[in-house]
Amino acid sequence: MPIRFTSRRARLLDALWLLALAAYIVAGVPLASFHGDEAMQVYMSEDYAVAFFDHDLARLTAGPPYNIDAEAQLRILNGSVNRYAIGLLWHLAGYSRADLPPAPGWDWGLNYDSNAAAGYRPPDALLHLARLPSALFLAASAAAMFGLGWQFGGRPLAYAASALYTLNPVILLNGRRAMMEGSLLLFGLLAVLLAAHISRRRAQDKLPGPLWWLALAAAAGLALASKHTGAIFAAAAFGWVALAELLRRRPRALPPAALRLIASGALALGLFVALSPALWSSPLARLRDLLDVRAELVDIQVQADPAAPMPLARRVEFIVTQPFIAPPMHFEAGGWTSFAPISAEIARYMQSPLSGWQFGPIVGTALTLLAVFGVVALAAPGLRGSVPSDQAAGLLLWAGLAAAALLANPLPWQRYYLPLIPPAALLAVAGAAAALRWRSRL
Repeated sequence: MPIRFTSRRARLLDALWLLALAAYIVAGVPLASFHGDEAMQVYMSEDYAVAFFDHDLARLTAGPPYNIDAEAQLRILNGSVNRYAIGLLWHLAGYSRADLPPAPGWDWGLNYDSNAAAGYRPPDALLHLARLPSALFLAASAAAMFGLGWQFGGRPLAYAASALYTLNPVILLNGRRAMMEGSLLLFGLLAVLLAAHISRRRAQDKLPGPLWWLALAAAAGLALASKHTGAIFAAAAFGWVALAELLRRRPRALPPAALRLIASGALALGLFVALSPALWSSPLARLRDLLDVRAELVDIQVQADPAAPMPLARRVEFIVTQPFIAPPMHFEAGGWTSFAPISAEIARYMQSPLSGWQFGPIVGTALTLLAVFGVVALAAPGLRGSVPSDQAAGLLLWAGLAAAALLANPLPWQRYYLPLIPPAALLAVAGAAAALRWRSRL
């Protein structure tokens, strides 16, 4: 007799599954290889002390000139969520600002050994503690991915999508570090999940209440405050709802939906500014400064990287290969393999089963082909003249926005491709489900 799970038992199994994914993520935190930007994030967590110990909010603002690695430049270039989360955790653990690395946290003009000798690398205990916020954010993001998978086929696809996402070695490595990626993924995926839920309820003529729109604004604002590439997730979330409304072709419903979207988007932008002290002195002027300083930094990074700028064909290749085929990139700075401590950390991490599912060229190519098939399967109704589902249209829009943003990226840096991996994982799962349905009809 087949085992039948009651609804309560099924929900308990779901909870245990998500706890297991969270435990797997956190267990690998001490093994992750070190990145210099982690030290900069730990150094910048002093802003927590400036805000809550000194109550000197004026010091947290920024303005020109934005000299390289000066506090003003670091504040305007980086999101705030992770560094304040790090500050809260070291405060609760009994550390003080005296335990933090000296300014600017990491000197990219020096090699690894010189930085370590100068005391820029945090002690392991502090470093591992500082990694916990991002790792916990990443663990929570697996639950958001579970919810997104559910949108495309219920519980089976929810398990498949959350597993493929959590076991992706690129997601794991970057999310376990004391950097901005964990919070970016959590709040970005949460914004998209809320958008999918709002669209589904509107399709069922169950108008979502104001709290759903406020939650969408909060998630999108936190994604932007986590890292500025949260704009990709925010655009995908609001675009998901807008596209669904347009596809339904209900003229009377468009104006109120547009007003709710505009209001929610304005609230998200307001929350982003409120959580970004570097913008407080003059938000519009500082936002222009942010774009200028970001462009200046990219120019410097392009000049320093012999593989940059990537030609268009190379950028397309990276969009195809980075989600599943390419191995994890542990660092961007050339020559780090020559430093024994880094090489040893990379070898130890990659040999551990906690490093994720190393797909390799065969499995990685198969997953990539499934993602392509997922695009075809989801787009098929539209190509035949029918109206695609909200979920299909939203996911295709999300993947398209992420890929389009990456076409403008001149740097061959893998962590810039993190916003593409969640929609690619969902497309691969949707492609596998479509292939199974197609096979069952034969």
